[in-house]
Amino acid sequence: MDRRLKSVPTIEVAKIWQETSVSTVSTRESEIRSLERLYTFRRRAEVSQFLERHSFLAPLLLEAYSKFGNYFGPYPQVFLEVVRDPEVHGLVELFGYVVTKLTPEEAGKRLQRFDRDWFLHQLPQAKGLLNFDVEFL
Repeated sequence: MDRRLKSVPTIEVAKIWQETSVSTVSTRESEIRSLERLYTFRRRAEVSQFLERHSFLAPLLLEAYSKFGNYFGPYPQVFLEVVRDPEVHGLVELFGYVVTKLTPEEAGKRLQRFDRDWFLHQLPQAKGLLNFDVEFL
């Protein structure tokens, strides 16, 4: 069974966050569980460890998910993956890949709008450790 939510308007994202944040489990674990309800983790342990080390990314990821529908259609599937840059030793980032059936040209335009409208304003908070891209079906 797919644990991601099929419909996640902003109010639902906030509700998910509240439900798991009041848990008796550690805050980081509950944040990660909240994100797993929205995102699909590739190499779960690696993504979870990255998020544990960089917990400041959790609120950004939560907000980002609530924005994706404005650019990629309602409730897109988004993968989170830890990516190491082979050209820059030690550079490790968390990437969110928005899955789309759009043409590469249209997907690129929408990603640029997402960046311009929201994500570029979040870069100081992301501290160079978070990025987004598209992935095609």
